Parts: sequence; C-alpha cells; structure tokens
Amino acid sequence: MILLKKYKNRALAGMIFGLIACLPLACIKDKGNYDYHDVNSVTISGIENSYFVPLGQPLKITPTLTFSVSETKDSFKYEWHLLGGSYNSSAGVLSSERNLDIIVGKPITKDGDYNIVYCVTNKTTGIRYDYRFRLQVRDRMLNGYIMLCERENNSFDIDLISIYNDTLTQYHNVLDIYNSQMPRTDRKPLDIVCYNDYPSPKLGAPSDWRKYAVWILTDKGTERVRVENFEWQPDFDISGLSVIPEKYLQGEKLIAEKMSAPVAGLSTTAGVNYIYYKGNWFWYNWPGGRSYLYLFPVNAASPTSEPYKTSPYIFTYATRAALFFNEDANRFEWQNSNSSGNSSAALCTKRFSADNEYFNWENPDYRLIYMDNRDYVSGFAVVKNVSSGKYEFLQMMVQGLNQSPKKLGQAEFPAGLDMESVKFYAYHNSLPYLFCATEDRLYRINTTVMQQWDDVTSSVLTSGHKISKVKSSAIRFAGSNRIIVATYDPSGQAGINGQLALYNVQDGTGDLTLAKHPSSPTPDGYQIDMKWTGFGKIINVDYKEPK
Repeated sequence: MILLKKYKNRALAGMIFGLIACLPLACIKDKGNYDYHDVNSVTISGIENSYFVPLGQPLKITPTLTFSVSETKDSFKYEWHLLGGSYNSSAGVLSSERNLDIIVGKPITKDGDYNIVYCVTNKTTGIRYDYRFRLQVRDRMLNGYIMLCERENNSFDIDLISIYNDTLTQYHNVLDIYNSQMPRTDRKPLDIVCYNDYPSPKLGAPSDWRKYAVWILTDKGTERVRVENFEWQPDFDISGLSVIPEKYLQGEKLIAEKMSAPVAGLSTTAGVNYIYYKGNWFWYNWPGGRSYLYLFPVNAASPTSEPYKTSPYIFTYATRAALFFNEDANRFEWQNSNSSGNSSAALCTKRFSADNEYFNWENPDYRLIYMDNRDYVSGFAVVKNVSSGKYEFLQMMVQGLNQSPKKLGQAEFPAGLDMESVKFYAYHNSLPYLFCATEDRLYRINTTVMQQWDDVTSSVLTSGHKISKVKSSAIRFAGSNRIIVATYDPSGQAGINGQLALYNVQDGTGDLTLAKHPSSPTPDGYQIDMKWTGFGKIINVDYKEPK
C-alpha cells in the first residue's frame, strides 16, 4: 500500500510539471488569435460644483468630456439623474442628452438643495463614469399675479408675473413648465381663483401649502392644482368630492360656473366660499376634516322650500355670509350663519325689513346687472330699473359679523353710455371712480357726482387690441390699490397675443397712469413698468400668495 501511494504521488507530480512546461509553448502558439483593445475611459470636467437656479428657469450645462481613445457615435449613453431617498438612488432622469438643457421643474418642485449626478456609460463595456454636483433651487413662482389664458387649438394654460425678492418676473405656460397633467385640450377656460382656504381638503400627498387653494374653472370640470407645483390628479375635480342632492344635479356632473372666494383681509378660518351652478349659489365647507365637499344651496327661504333662481353675482362679507339677488322675486336677500351654526336652516337667505332709505332692497322693478365686493366690508351693485328704464348704482357695507348689509347710497347713471354693451366693472376701493369696459372702450365715472362718462380708452388700449378683463386689484390682492386691464390682439397668434397692465388712479382726477414696480427705483436702479405682453388671451387674473 505504501509503495502504491508513493507511486501515485510521483505520477501526479510528473503530470503537473509537464503541464507547466507546456504553458509557454501554448501561449506562443495562440499569439495573434485575439484582439486586445484599451478601455475607452472618460474624464468629465467643465461642470461646476454647485448651481443656483430658480424654479421654472433654464439650466444649461455643457460638460467637457476627454476620451482615452475617441468618442464615436452611439458608443456612450448619457444620463442626468436626480438623486433622492435614504440611499441617494435615482429619483428621476432629468435628461438623456450629452448636454443638459432643461427648464427646472418636475420632479424638482420646490425650494431645496438637490444632488445631481451626470452619468456617462460605455455601451460596450458597461463601465460608467460619474460626476456629482449640487443644484440649489429657489421657488420664484410661488407668489404673484396668476392668469388663466387661452391658447391655440382650443386649449389653455397659466401665465404668471411672479414676485420674488421684490422683483417681478414673467413666466409663460406654467402648467407646461411644471409638466402638469391637468387636462387642457378641448376645454373652455372660465375662471381662476386663488385664496387661503383653511377648511380645504388635503390634496392627497402632503403639501407645504395644505391650506391654500388654486381653482381652475372650465366648461368640463372644476379642478384644483397644488399651489407649489401645479400638480393635478383626477380626484382633484370637485365633482368627485361633493355631497349634493341629486335633484340639483339631475344626473349631470357638478361644474362650477363661478366661485366666490374671500377678499383680501377677510378671515377664512370658518369658510366663506361659494359655488355658482345652474342658478344656485352653494355654500361649501370641508366639515370635520372629512375628504368630501359639503354643499347646500343657500338661495332658499327655508330648508324645506325649493331654491329660487339667483343671479350669478354675489357680495361676500364677514364669515359665512353673503348678499344675493333673487331673480324670481327681483329682490336682494342676505345670508349669515354665524349665530346659528352650520345647519341647513342657518344657511338659508333672509329678506330685509321694510327700510327704504337710499334704495329699496325689494324693489320689484330691479334687475341686477352686476354685483361685487369693493373691499372686504363694502360692495356695490348695478341694477336696471325696468319701470324708469334707467340704470342705478347702489352701494352697501357691513359693520359687524352678524349684521345685514347697510345701504350707503344710490344714484342714477347719466346718459351717454350703452350699458348693455358693458362687460366689465371695476370700482376703486378708496377713490370714487367706477370703471366700465366694453370690448373696445374703457369709461370712467365719478360716483360722487354721477354727472358724465369719461372715455379713458386711450390710456390703456393698444392699437388693434380688445379688452378681455378689467378689475380692481383691491379684491384679494393684498397691499395693492390699482386697476388691472387685460387686452388681446384678435388678429395675433393665439397663445401669445395677450397683454396685462396695472394702472394707478390719480386722486382728484381719476386719471390712469401706468404703475411702476417698485414705486421708486432701488439703489441699483431696478424699476420696471407693470405692463407685459406675450400672454395668451387673459380670461381672468388673480393673486397667488399662500400664507
């Protein structure tokens, strides 16, 4: 056995020695059978360690790539990754191009410091070369004048004049910038409303601005988008959240024709929000943190009576209170639920007492032409007296939470203007000047004397333009006291044929002068005219200022 073991060991050793001896020969014989190439490596330079870019602004980076061999077409893959999460994994690809050329937006949606990695991958070897840098993003689009604008092909978008560090910047097609998924084609835009809405429901995922609402009204739906990134989801449509008796819907989808939101300075902690739908004003609230919308028609005399047809115009005041016009009975009625809670009885409207000072709340000859807030405690109305055939200007105000509106004055409009052609009214909140606009003309009247109409069209209208909106900036425009005029060129290219301008009103004369921002130049000389072009046709403008 021992001899056999020794023999086997010697044999094994001989075999190993023989194999080793043959290796050099095998290499020599195989020389030239394989091609060997240097790995085409990449050195990345020309990228800063950190970039500062506002949301909605372009970011362009052209890196310098040095290849150890050469760069051939389609030999490398390029990706710019946004890093996120606990492991700094990819949270989205910003671009798949060699150079970065983007508008900073989704998935980057708010202020913050972000990590970006630029990846260059050799498609043959799979070896990846990275360069990491920081991106500091600041949201310059959170506050400012926000406009709902028509675009080409029966569509719409949002344009914005942002206020950031007391500087004004114009942004065009904001929904596109943020890659918002809100449906926009084959829809007629009706209105945009922005306000602090404390009882507003949570919009799904957490938001930095849970108590602020941006509503977009169209003929196909009543939508909301997030204030900080304009995100839209299908369940943001109001019809999927509302609790409303079927008799008011009649099998149709709830689509708000108008919304009344709080004016600047008005407390909204208990909700003072109204929706107009097919002759009904609905008071709405989000009770007890629930996820549905409670709606009740307030244009009814009692909980059991059928609602009367109301005018689409409203004067809101105090908390959960408003003035309506009953079109069935041709009279004003008021609603205030502060003292009675949120029951349906408390939300119904009430008739005024027989007080004929200045004007009669229940004049059966009145037909309401227009009504609105002047500020958060006073309002005005334009009515036609069918008996006399004349138009009257009514003013009212509220002095306490649980009080009905008080009459401030009444006057007849002077002759000289076809009131039927007037489309827009704007009443300055501190000076006695009412501005009335047709599509082609802008008129001013001193409501103190009501003697004559003054044509001030030349102060605001660009040649070839028509007026699409006139309003007072005092309503929901905190700290502002101007008249806003939006115009458009009907022969211009849709989507970029609109114009917005803000005007100061001269005390004593009512003259309009183009406003400047800031009112005096800054030390570095910054001051601009508050007039911008390149918008779509502006349907309405509101002020976005989440707090």
